[in-house]
This record gives sequence, C-alpha cells and structure tokens, in this order.
Amino acid sequence: MSHLDCRLNPGTPRGVSSVVGPHGVGASPGDKKSKNKSVRGKKKSIFETYMSKEDVSEGLKRGTLIQGVLRINPKKFHEAFIPSPDGDRDIFIDGVVARNRALNGDLVVVKLLPEERWQVIKPESCDKETDGAYESDLPEELCGSHLLQQSLKGDNDSPDVIIEAQFDDSDSEDGHGNTQSVLVDGVKKLSGWVHEKGKEDAGASGTKDESTSVAQDTRALPEKSLQRSAKVVYIVEKKHSRAAAGFLKLLADKNSELFKKYALFSPSDHRVPRIYVPLKDCPQDFVTRPKDYADTLFVCRIVDWKEDSNFALGHLAKSLGQAGEIEPETEGILTEYGVDFSDFSSEVLECLPQGLPWTIPPEELSKRRDLRNFTLVARC
Repeated sequence: MSHLDCRLNPGTPRGVSSVVGPHGVGASPGDKKSKNKSVRGKKKSIFETYMSKEDVSEGLKRGTLIQGVLRINPKKFHEAFIPSPDGDRDIFIDGVVARNRALNGDLVVVKLLPEERWQVIKPESCDKETDGAYESDLPEELCGSHLLQQSLKGDNDSPDVIIEAQFDDSDSEDGHGNTQSVLVDGVKKLSGWVHEKGKEDAGASGTKDESTSVAQDTRALPEKSLQRSAKVVYIVEKKHSRAAAGFLKLLADKNSELFKKYALFSPSDHRVPRIYVPLKDCPQDFVTRPKDYADTLFVCRIVDWKEDSNFALGHLAKSLGQAGEIEPETEGILTEYGVDFSDFSSEVLECLPQGLPWTIPPEELSKRRDLRNFTLVARC
C-alpha cells in the first residue's frame, strides 16, 4: 500500500480519519505481534519491482508510459531527466529511488507521477521584473525547487540521502516513508500561499472548502510553473558500462556481518552508487592496512543491485595506480565510458603493410591528387 493510500474507518466519528494499516483497522495487539513475527527478518524493499515486458509494451502503446534516455545531472546527482516525446520541457526524475537502479545513459521507461508531485519551478520569462516579483511572492523554501528537495535535506535516514549525499555507508532503511509526509506538508504550504495570494489580488475575503484536494491546489499554479515528474519502471537497455573508477575503504560498522565479507567502493563519479565489494577481490593486506590504499585508484564493475539494498554489489576489476596521475585517471575514464583501448589483435595488424619502410605505390599516386605540398591560406 502506498503512503497516501488510506481509507476512512466507518466506525470513526465524523471529522476524524483513521488510516488502515497493514494489520487492518481494529487489529488486536496479538494479531499485530504474530504478523510482525512473520515478516521479521525480511528486509523492506527500497526500489520497486520492474514491470513485465508485456505490461511495458502495452503501456507504451496506450501512451501511459514514456521511453527515453536517462540523463543524470553530474553536479546535482539527485536530479535526472528524460526528453519529452512532444519536444516540451524534459521530464524530471527526482532521486535514486525514483531512478530505480538505472544509471546515466540507460534507455528506460518511466511512468508519470500524479500532478501534485510534479516539480514546481520558476516560470521562464524574459521580463526580469515579472520573474523577480514571482520569486519574491513564492515562499522561500519553494522558490525554484522541488517540494521533495527539503525532505532530502532534512531526512538523513532516507535512502536517497544515504546514496546520493553519501552521508553514511550503512545499509539503513529506516525513515524511507517519511518523505511522502514532508511532500504533503510542502504542497499544503504551497496551497495556502496560492489561496492567500488569490484573496489579496481579488481584494475580498472568503473561505475555502477544506476538502479541496492537494491536486486541485497544485493545478491552480500556471502550467508553465510545473514540470512533469516520473519514476523509472523498466530498463530497456543498460547503456552504461556499469564500471567506475574510485576508491576502497572499510565499512564503518566493524561489528556487522557485512564488515567480515565486504569492503565499500566509492566511485569518483557520484552518479554511480556506492558498491559492496567482496574482500576476496581486494588486496590481501587491505583489511589490516587500509590507509596504504587510500590514494589508489581502482576499477569496479556492478554485477547486481537488489531491490532491498541501498548499495549495489560488484567486483573489483583492477588497480589502476596512484590517483591524480594522468595514465591511471585516463584509463579510469575510458573504462567507465566503455572505450576499448586494448592492443590491436593480430588480425587487424595483418591488414597493415608488412614491408617497412612503406612507400606509396606509383599507380596510387597517378590516380590521386597530391596535396602534400599544398599551402592553405586562411582569410580573415
């Protein structure tokens, strides 16, 4: 059940709402305790399960799903976009959870979110006075930013914060559902501003029906002030190489079971998630002398990323050398972008002239225009 999926209890007095929880309304403590035992030990899913190929194909035909190449902002890596099919403003994808384990360059299929969860942006206008007035009228925390942005800054337990800002290397999942409540509060704050602004402009007082939905309040904004938002529901093609250059370090919690099995790989490109690497892939003395490898650049490849884990699983491909030096850094970039820089095969080398030194045959010179001594004069 989603965070906003709630029902009114018929037995509740009028005006008081009751949310139906996972145990149902009126469940006894004994029932709850037995249910908790059954789900104890099962990790809560952070990411949604991908849709089936059949459902994706049908959704694309009906127009309920949209396909496009994912672009992740390298400076604000919680922001991602896909181009709009109609050529309008790009579709916004907010956070790692909404990206659903897709990486930069992947061909993905997305589903639009409800309008009340769309991005609120400053309208594009050439009139600076109009822009300035609009921005000054908007509440400061909502001006030119998405409503969820504040929740990402304030909710340190959110998986988005853990992965994107990389504040903690633990696999904590608590507080994942808090962002939705913060979103509703932010939208309500925006709705109140829209209502008050309308009363001031009209110069008349009035009361607004409290049952007006958040979606209606959001639609009260100018259309160009909203940017469609979506979530990834399927990865058509993994264009990203799933390889990254970065650094190794030990896990923070030395008493955890993960500490005995894995090290943590931190990619230099923050658009790539942190990766658990088996200790057997690491240098033999890494556990006892981790500081010796603090400035060593490694290449790691993602092999899996489960629905219930903040971090991906991978294996250490190779050690590149000292970070900051040209050759290791260059090799890391080429590897990450999937550029083959290996030596040419013997088949390719056999295509080249074998007799050295090689000269142009006379018959070739006779049917070509010789520009070797041609001087190009540039005109200013």
